[in-house]
Amino acid sequence: MNDDQEQLVHALRTLARRESATPAPVSDLLRRGRRAKRTRAVMGAIAGTALASAAVVVVLGTGGVDPAGTPSRTTPIASAPHSGDGSRPSHSPRPRSLDARSVLLAAAETAAREPATSGSYWYTRERTYQPVHYLPRIGKKAEKPKREKIPFSATVASTQDSWHASDKGLPSRTVTGQNPKVTFASPEDEAKWKQLGSPALAQEKTNDYNMELHFLIGTHRFTVQQLIKLPTRKDSLEKQLRRLFDEESPSDWWPAKPEFTGYVWSTAQNLLAGPISPGTRSALYRLLAEQPAIKSLGEVTDSLGRTGVALALDTSGNGDGDGESRLIVDDDAAELLSYEFRSRGQSAPALQVTYEDMGWVNALGERPQG
Repeated sequence: MNDDQEQLVHALRTLARRESATPAPVSDLLRRGRRAKRTRAVMGAIAGTALASAAVVVVLGTGGVDPAGTPSRTTPIASAPHSGDGSRPSHSPRPRSLDARSVLLAAAETAAREPATSGSYWYTRERTYQPVHYLPRIGKKAEKPKREKIPFSATVASTQDSWHASDKGLPSRTVTGQNPKVTFASPEDEAKWKQLGSPALAQEKTNDYNMELHFLIGTHRFTVQQLIKLPTRKDSLEKQLRRLFDEESPSDWWPAKPEFTGYVWSTAQNLLAGPISPGTRSALYRLLAEQPAIKSLGEVTDSLGRTGVALALDTSGNGDGDGESRLIVDDDAAELLSYEFRSRGQSAPALQVTYEDMGWVNALGERPQG
């Protein structure tokens, strides 16, 4: 990714990392256990992040990517104990089949049983791991990063809370850079950092927005209300996604427009963690189950220690996005727990976003109640 692309991704993520769709009152909140969400799928179908005229386009998940599918950052795996209540919908025990189709269809069945909820804000909390590419400017003018290349290698993990208004006219908010943890590649890298005066590599910042934010499906912008109205039947959802896919311009994708499977995958990576209706969530899982090339890697644990099934899609031939994209799904709760991207030949994730919590609330600063 070149400097201009990286700065655009940084600006978007700092501005309003991602966007939520429909809100729901806390009192009606039927949480789906600690959900994991927010980052664009890095693959041949990686949908792109973009600024549209007078409106901020935000990508679900902390991993911003160019329309072509270039990851905006890399991240190592870090482990942390799960601190949520972990409440899950109850259902009868069933034999656990770990092939991709069975996992996705089981998740679809679970999602279809969930009641619809609503509220004023969709709240999310996510933990992202990314490399340090520049020294941030700390202070009121911290929006524009310095362009000089840093003389050390390090990774920063930080947490973001987001409150996304469901209706036009309501303000939205993100609190970025929380609980930063820096990991240096070597003692020598840490020493070089200290020689520079140990500059801060992350900054906690509250961002308030009075503009309407959008979700992306491919390069198409959707308001919260438009997301709420997405089809709840698999065939209807597929028809709409195919129409959007056919409208995509190859010039908006790098290095090339993805196949439809990749397009569905990137849509799922963004929307399964968002405030779409239970019916749309179920339909999206069913559509994923029909896509070729998606494989199951079996049970894994995410960075919070939660168990899910890793579903993978090969992203060969996608330039910097060449490798393997993974979604870790808890099919028992129909939850997307985490998104990961592994570069070709690398065993550790180059990008990792763990979705710690989400749900509907009625006011800025409020958090879901278990």
